Amino acid sequence: MASSTQVAPELALEYVHSPLRVIHKLYDEHASETDDSSVNNFGKLAQEHFQTVFANSDSLKHIPVYDQAKVPNELKSGSLVRFRCMVQDPSYGEELHLTVARVLNTETGETQQKFSQFTDMEHTLSDGWEVDYGSAHNVFTEKEVAYCVSIPGQSAWTQLDQKDNLESAMEAMSLTGAADSSHGADVSVKYPIPGTAYSAALVKFYAPNTAPKVSSAIDVIGIYELGRNAKAQDSGNEDKLWPCIHAIYYSELQPQNLNSMLPELQINDYPSRHHMCLSHLTSVLGGDDLAAQYLLLHLLSKTVRVQDAKVGKLSLNLIGIPTSDQKQTAQTGFNLTNPASKWISDAISQLVPYNVSIPFDLKLLNKSTFLPSAEDGDLQAGALQLVQGTEVICDETCLSNGTLEERGVRNLHAVQTAIIDQQVTYLYPFQPIEMPTNLRFLVLSTGKSILHNDCDVYLSSSAKQFFKSMQGSPSAEQQLRPLDPMHTEQLRQYLECARHMEFSIPQPVSDLISNEYAQARRAAHKEGKKMMTQEELALTITVARLVSISKGEVELSLTSWNEAVELERCRRERNVQAKGSSN
Repeated sequence: MASSTQVAPELALEYVHSPLRVIHKLYDEHASETDDSSVNNFGKLAQEHFQTVFANSDSLKHIPVYDQAKVPNELKSGSLVRFRCMVQDPSYGEELHLTVARVLNTETGETQQKFSQFTDMEHTLSDGWEVDYGSAHNVFTEKEVAYCVSIPGQSAWTQLDQKDNLESAMEAMSLTGAADSSHGADVSVKYPIPGTAYSAALVKFYAPNTAPKVSSAIDVIGIYELGRNAKAQDSGNEDKLWPCIHAIYYSELQPQNLNSMLPELQINDYPSRHHMCLSHLTSVLGGDDLAAQYLLLHLLSKTVRVQDAKVGKLSLNLIGIPTSDQKQTAQTGFNLTNPASKWISDAISQLVPYNVSIPFDLKLLNKSTFLPSAEDGDLQAGALQLVQGTEVICDETCLSNGTLEERGVRNLHAVQTAIIDQQVTYLYPFQPIEMPTNLRFLVLSTGKSILHNDCDVYLSSSAKQFFKSMQGSPSAEQQLRPLDPMHTEQLRQYLECARHMEFSIPQPVSDLISNEYAQARRAAHKEGKKMMTQEELALTITVARLVSISKGEVELSLTSWNEAVELERCRRERNVQAKGSSN
């Protein structure tokens, strides 16, 4: 069997409904043409074959989406599904499976080889045949098992499409964070955002694939079954059935590829996209163009690790968001209740693939778990166990007077560490592990945040009035003129492409920045004024970098540097005025 085999689109449904039968046919054809050593590597060839069959986006739409479903009355075991998910716990045990078995006809002495990968089911044999367990030709495969969940904060627009003519019974099983007695152990602690509906499955990875790292975002194509798990058997839950997906292949999810239907973004497209995006964000922020510029730069930021330093990140505190009479409750959970905060969050979720909100309600801070922790070999999720590139909106407007308990203090410290160091601690019993992350933090507050952020921007008086008018006004959300779908797609593409641009600072520009910094410090010292700090210089360089990539520039120009200097001057001037007027 050649791995480049092409299959007509109309035959793709056979691969969806009976993937194991297709694999067994391919194996029988392949085994008749090759020696045993090649047969033993058939799993890899099967993976390549399925990748070829579903090589384009249109053919992939034939595969039912596992994580976009309602609870069906019956889910057909042995069908092909697609699951975009986060690896919540990559160490859910290893399993040994008899993949290639030498079978013997007890009456005639005839022998055959049977292939049975991508399933937990035992080999099905006709009468008179049995597995020769003593044969040296048997091949055992080790499977790595990971517990995977729907990607936390996945925006609605990233949901996968599929063909309408597929059976609804192929829709996935949806969990709500409650234990299900018929499908495994208690899963209430396995999803980062409590109270949120999600899908989950044990995903089993076969060589040459290995289980991805914890919190990876992956796109899995595999075979669905209800099965048992070795870890559950060790804990006395051997009779529990788990939703399992046997991964035929998977790929790492890249956010910049989620808009692949659009033509490739060209450099000369950046100015118009930049203008469109800035205009839209200015409307979102009630006409505050300065705050909108910083919000745009924040959305373009990402953490780049250079030796021990974390550069490129821009956590942003928007100051002046009014408080709300609509209070957080146990029922609202992590959902935002302040109309102004929700307005901003909803607008951002239309532009970024992953967006999670954390209301800083006192009870939520004191009762929730923000850091993932392992107990009895099981990794329990925390609110900060998120995939790379997630937008995290922290709403301080709901923070009220009261006592912050020990857990609340730990949770705030975890958020602060993630903002500054871009690390999340995974609490394992013997050794906590600091895991690098790449999260963008936007903090919404009435006064200056209790957290230390890279950049603070006070909203203009008109913007504050704009958000104040939303309180108790159901019609306020209709003030923003929505973008048409094409323009929205273009903005999403622009943000992702700009964020992932290669960027450098030419040596002449670097020398100029150093000279300007030294001259500014000398002048300030001579005049008895406050001198510019290294931290302020680093922030201005970050702003300059983001200004450059917002325009599609691959290296910092003097024009963009001067724009950044002016932006920072305006921001600091506004902040001083705002602080003065509040005293």
